[in-house]
Amino acid sequence: MRQRYFIFLLCLLLAPALAWAQAAATVRGVVKDAVTGEPLPSVTVLVKGTTQGTASNADGSYSVGIPAGGATLVFSYVGYLAQELPVTEGGTKDINLKADTKQLDDVVVVGYGTVAKSDLTGSVGVLKGSELNKTPASSVDQLLQGKVAGVQVIVPSGEPGAGATVRIRGSSSLNGSNSPLLVVDGFPWGDAGNLKQINPDDIASIEVLKDASSAAIYGSRGANGVILVTTKRGKVGKTSLTLSTLNTLSTLPSKLDVWGNPIDEATISNEARSNAGLAPLYIGQDYLGTYYPSLAELRGTDPNKPQWPYSTYWPDLVYRNPFSQSYTLTANGGTERTKFSVSGNYYREEGLAIKNAYDRYNGRLNLEQKLFDNVTAGVNLILTHTQRTGGGLGAGRSSIFPVYNTDGSYFRIGPLDYGNPIGIAENVTNKSRGFDVLGTLFVSWDLTKWLNFRTQISDRYGNSVDDNYQPRNITYTGYQFNGFGTINNFNNNEILNENYFTLNKQVGIHGFNAVAGFTTQSFNVRTSALEGRGFISDVLGNENLNSATTQVINNGGNKSLLNSFLGRLNYSLRDRYLFTFTGRADGSSKFGANNKWAFFPSAALAWKMQEEEFIKAIPSISEAKLRVSYGLTGNQGISPYQTLDRLGLARYYTGGAFQTGYGPGVFAYDGYNKIWEGVPNPDLKWETTSQIDAGLDLGFANQRFTVSLDYYYKRTRDLLRQSYITPSSGYDRVWVNDGVIENQGVELGLNAEILNGPVQWSVGGNFTLNRNKLVSLGADNFVWNGATIEMLRSPLNAYIVGQPVNVFYGYRTNGVIQNTNEGSASGLTGDMAKPGELRYVDLNGDGKITEADRTIIGNPNPKFLYSFNTSLRFKGFDLGAQLYGVYGNDVFDFNKFSPSRQLQRWTPDNPTNAFPSVNSNRAYYGSDWFVTSGSFLRVQNVTIGYNFKSNIIKGVQTLRVYFSGNNLYTFTGFHTGYDPEVQANGQAGGAYPRPRALSLGVNIGI
Repeated sequence: MRQRYFIFLLCLLLAPALAWAQAAATVRGVVKDAVTGEPLPSVTVLVKGTTQGTASNADGSYSVGIPAGGATLVFSYVGYLAQELPVTEGGTKDINLKADTKQLDDVVVVGYGTVAKSDLTGSVGVLKGSELNKTPASSVDQLLQGKVAGVQVIVPSGEPGAGATVRIRGSSSLNGSNSPLLVVDGFPWGDAGNLKQINPDDIASIEVLKDASSAAIYGSRGANGVILVTTKRGKVGKTSLTLSTLNTLSTLPSKLDVWGNPIDEATISNEARSNAGLAPLYIGQDYLGTYYPSLAELRGTDPNKPQWPYSTYWPDLVYRNPFSQSYTLTANGGTERTKFSVSGNYYREEGLAIKNAYDRYNGRLNLEQKLFDNVTAGVNLILTHTQRTGGGLGAGRSSIFPVYNTDGSYFRIGPLDYGNPIGIAENVTNKSRGFDVLGTLFVSWDLTKWLNFRTQISDRYGNSVDDNYQPRNITYTGYQFNGFGTINNFNNNEILNENYFTLNKQVGIHGFNAVAGFTTQSFNVRTSALEGRGFISDVLGNENLNSATTQVINNGGNKSLLNSFLGRLNYSLRDRYLFTFTGRADGSSKFGANNKWAFFPSAALAWKMQEEEFIKAIPSISEAKLRVSYGLTGNQGISPYQTLDRLGLARYYTGGAFQTGYGPGVFAYDGYNKIWEGVPNPDLKWETTSQIDAGLDLGFANQRFTVSLDYYYKRTRDLLRQSYITPSSGYDRVWVNDGVIENQGVELGLNAEILNGPVQWSVGGNFTLNRNKLVSLGADNFVWNGATIEMLRSPLNAYIVGQPVNVFYGYRTNGVIQNTNEGSASGLTGDMAKPGELRYVDLNGDGKITEADRTIIGNPNPKFLYSFNTSLRFKGFDLGAQLYGVYGNDVFDFNKFSPSRQLQRWTPDNPTNAFPSVNSNRAYYGSDWFVTSGSFLRVQNVTIGYNFKSNIIKGVQTLRVYFSGNNLYTFTGFHTGYDPEVQANGQAGGAYPRPRALSLGVNIGI
């Protein structure tokens, strides 16, 4: 009886649904992002006024029944505007959802947690993975250039595998690290600038923590800012497969300024030797085993000799148009209990220089498993193998001589000429291999609805091997040692354990979000270097160092430990007034016994003015938020054991043999001299940076126009640096804490959605202004930074109190000496007083040129950085472009007197003040004659693409083809043929050229 009653009741309940099913038609389609064209998974599709509906699959497809007579479908998705679609019959109905720009609640990663964008109280730059330029890059850091206000990325080399220099809000240290901390999926990776282990296609988002409030959670490693990289995670829905390919052809962006005309080269050479009091070479003579043709032979006008048959333009032989490629296969998916994301990538970048290439194999796995309703466990794994071969090659060799002799051997200009770049590329072993793995296991436990505990352990292991062998007859080192080979090994292991609670609770008008925890991280580095000199044969290269006549073995290692307690409290009142309090206590084994621990607190306040009635009365304002923060962060970027009394060894020759001596102290070289170190300093401590930040975020017209403005002031004290001490101590220098650096500046970000109809057009840009000043150097007012430069016989960069860091220090010039009287009147003597020489300025007026006449001659720090980007979309087409510029920095150009400029030299018939005469024996001083503007505006990237309809190929949901150009053109007054973007110290000379890259990419979603 009960069973019959139950069946009757069940039929009664199901009757409406059965009637619906009998009367319904089916509507199918695909839900996509209106801007990107990407499919949207898990979109809720409901029949309006009912609970009947479905959710879109991972490929964006949906299928839902409607009743007879039609209905209205409601599509809703987090972060997008809900959209209604009236339908009267079944069929295919694709729909495009627009992002809800009103929503300011996009989740932002802030370190040990997330926060809604609208609730940010600190200065945080946010960049989605899709916003990274689609261009070959061995380091993720390179792709950040021009993307975030306040972030300076310098890419001084175009060599495959080269890294970048990254600065956030200027330089704050002299001898410690100036690079921001890089954190990958919660793991503190180390200094930013060389992140090769991550495939850009795997990146979901990048957050840049710029002020003390946001970076203080990383304590002693947050003074230079923090860059958080988050990789993609699995989502609930059907498994989706994505294949991304990028194929690139690169070229030299401009013609190099090297000799290409043998007649001009020989003419200048003869003149330079004559001006130096030497006999000309190119007169048709043998000299040191090499025949130097006369100018008549080169011209073909010598009646007794044939025309010289050689004219070698080395860039055509040394450089090529390389081909690069990248292939990524990604699978994402999951259920309510299991989510996964797995990817594999192969990346190969060929260098402009022949025989130079970089290969990377990358694998990634992110897996989450819900063990119980309130317990989730997971694993994150990143595996990377890299290999680099070859390197940079010189292309400035003489155009007069050939590559090979008639017998096929490499041509030498004299018996000690071992600089033939073709010979080096074809015979020198220069390669490195690396393997990195980062694994993380975590358990997340929801103790209550508002309290979570997370524990995780991470292990990062890295190993690299560098191989080098220089044959006896190819390089000077190989000739000097009769074959020279090395094998260098590097092993790094870091283990991190983190345990923290997260509270998230709303109590009436009060909102609380808090984090508290403990972390411990150990660092272990081991190195070894094997060297062999003197080989019977070059056949085995460095594969048999045991056969070398002389064998040298070096090895080393270091360990350190960092323990930390951390906490952060976010409090909101009426979702209008926001407060953040952050603190971290760090204890590092690197520092002295008296300063192992330090505490780094911060506080921030934000006011969401758009929630006030007086702002709500202005409909055009959709966001208005004031932010202010203050806090302390630290810098522990020095090597371990600097605070300890160290025992060292030295090799010395006595009694007809080398002996090994042991004693207190260790030594290093400054370029020429041996410098003794190793004095203990138990009081050595952290650098501490205090920073105040005031910001304003504005949004207009439903966030179609947004403005973000920040002013900051940073002051770093207790600078970690090596100070010279009295030689009677038996040492030369010791690590100390003294000195102060200031950085202050303004950051501005602008974005505008100009059109949002059938044609969608948006523009954006950012502006960064930073002023840097060295306030104090303890007892010193002046310290050289860097070793002696042989060409100048002096260092070039200096730290000077009251000036920006790294200014150029040298002599001023006032044109070129036109006659002997000018030379003597300038205080110059000897050859330096001759007509055609640079006229150095006697600043102190003592009638002679001495070191006392040196002064500041340039500043390599830019006055400001700027970037502009635009995006245009129409139907399936999209067009994007980015411009990036640097203004107001000086560059010391070691290549200034290049061949084309030597042709414009001073002569009695050409009394110019721009360039001196040519002289083979000229002794140059570091002077402002070499200093030139490094300002430039680069067409960084232009991309045009087309998104095909989902049904064009069976089984393919998304298909995009795009063409991208990178480094297309640079507007600059810098030296023609050379890139104005140089290393951070402003010195330019002989860098690996940055290629112009043209890429074809295809993205396929299945």
